[in-house]
Amino acid sequence: MTRVDVIIPCYNYGSMLEACVASVVSQEGVAVRVMIVDDASTDGTEAIGRRLAAADPRVEYCRHEDNWGHIPSYNEALSRVTADYCIILSADDLLTPRSLMRATRVMDAHPDVSLGYGRDITFRHAPPATGSFPTVCSYRIMDYVEFLDRSCAQGQTGIQAPAAIVRSSVHHDVGGYLPELPHSGDTEIWLRLAAYGRVVELSADQAYRRLHDRNMSLTYSPLARLREQRRAFDIHFDQFRHVRPEVMAASRVLARTLADAAFWSGVRAFETGHESLCEEFLAYAIEMDGQIQSSRSWWRFQWKRRAGHAASRVIAPLANRLRHATSD
Repeated sequence: MTRVDVIIPCYNYGSMLEACVASVVSQEGVAVRVMIVDDASTDGTEAIGRRLAAADPRVEYCRHEDNWGHIPSYNEALSRVTADYCIILSADDLLTPRSLMRATRVMDAHPDVSLGYGRDITFRHAPPATGSFPTVCSYRIMDYVEFLDRSCAQGQTGIQAPAAIVRSSVHHDVGGYLPELPHSGDTEIWLRLAAYGRVVELSADQAYRRLHDRNMSLTYSPLARLREQRRAFDIHFDQFRHVRPEVMAASRVLARTLADAAFWSGVRAFETGHESLCEEFLAYAIEMDGQIQSSRSWWRFQWKRRAGHAASRVIAPLANRLRHATSD
């Protein structure tokens, strides 16, 4: 039977840990090992983790006496992975029924696939009570160039961590997460894995992703997130530009994608009266791609800014029309 190691890092998510583990040990068609990594939690995580490990031999519990941070915790656990596949599943998230069976069946059939992922379902208090979670699903396999081009056009890989699964042998070959990317490490590792094997996109809901006021992503502003995504891509470009000539063209696409994203964030900041934030976004847009200043959208917005807020309230619908206008 195909084996999957599921790493569950946990820092003060004790109240959510049991549901997370239950979503893993109830998976059908695979042999799972749960690796709980308690990063010196100060809530009830330790008692819950030890109880879960004592009740099920498939569950292991490891506690750090000091807080390591999430990247060192990931890498330490990855060094202990022995199964065919591995997942990092935060303790506040859940797997959907038959998630691992769907993914591993496809990856078993295509040994050159290093990374698989599907859709995620967001929720706040409780996951939806119903859903369709088949044993098999349709899928699309992408090579490195297709995956890179699409990611650069989106400004991100489009993968949510709980919905991703990795072939363990490839993960050991490419190495772990980079400490210098505490926010966008997932982006860089997905790109790196894609450079060493193909990527499969599953047409299925693979995980439930919880939204709450302690989500790690909330510690970064929208502009900081754009900068962190760029850092992850740049590190990848620097590593592979000498062996993957496609990187150069993809880098230019990414620059314009991020410039456009920053520009429209600047428009929204202006519309809500945050002028200094608007300036920051526009400056970043120019930093990413100076050619954006030649676009019709840019010049129309500059006219709007000169007209001021009083006039902008009269012509506010213009912004919505601009967003849907044909790109320059």
